[in-house]
Amino acid sequence: MRKFFTVITCVILLSSCKQTDNKSVQNKETTKKDSTKVESSTQTAQSNSDLLEQFSKNKNEIVLKLKTLPNKEAGNGLYEKYIEENNTLLGQIAEKESGILDKFYNEDEADKKAVKLLGEKLNKHQLEFWEIGEGYVEIEPVHDFYYRIFKDYVTSDYKEYLHLKSEENKTLYSADAGLVISFKDLGDRVISWENFMTKYPDSKLISSVKEEYKNYQMDYLVGQDNTPTAERATDEKYIYPENIQEFNRFMKKYPKSPTVPLINLFMENFKSQSIFDLLRAEQDKF
Repeated sequence: MRKFFTVITCVILLSSCKQTDNKSVQNKETTKKDSTKVESSTQTAQSNSDLLEQFSKNKNEIVLKLKTLPNKEAGNGLYEKYIEENNTLLGQIAEKESGILDKFYNEDEADKKAVKLLGEKLNKHQLEFWEIGEGYVEIEPVHDFYYRIFKDYVTSDYKEYLHLKSEENKTLYSADAGLVISFKDLGDRVISWENFMTKYPDSKLISSVKEEYKNYQMDYLVGQDNTPTAERATDEKYIYPENIQEFNRFMKKYPKSPTVPLINLFMENFKSQSIFDLLRAEQDKF
């Protein structure tokens, strides 16, 4: 009987020791996992911070390098290279911060705080949120970022180009398939780029400027899906009175603009199913 109790006691003790050992192992594993999780989170935060630091470091290096260039044509080339590299870096920053950008419009307090903190961090590096519509948010430099850096080190056409872009980037152009700026402001943009192309016909920027100019022209004439210039979906088709008023203002103020014949073409043929093709054909003659 004593042996039986002795055996039972030994079994209980062994079982107790094994459970203690198992708990010890589990605690070590849990601690290890928590440590790995914290370390991973820290590395991610550090990685995001490193990218932003790299953005500012690159900018400072460019500012110093510009002062050593032999001429303004070299400044043009440096701008082209820098903006291409910056766009790649901004894409990487946006990818790293996608978790917060995806929650930009959330009402959850934790998400709103995360967005606020990221905004403050971006601001330190001359970056900001850019709401492009349909729930999407991008990260972009402040509106005059490139102009301030390059204005004294590039040729006059590049300087004027950067100034025009800095003015345009003060406000969002379109969102949710509709214009955000007014048709009057858009008409003035069209004129600004017409003046640029007339002033600098041999600029290396002409090709890209002309494409953007044509897009502005088409939006001015036809509008966008949610901000059209005419009612064309019903049996009764007509140009909206406010757009007729704007077209008349434009033609009176800028009678020699190459956009005037396009306005007349649109007003005469806006009911046609091929109006876009007609307008593009005329644009291609420029």
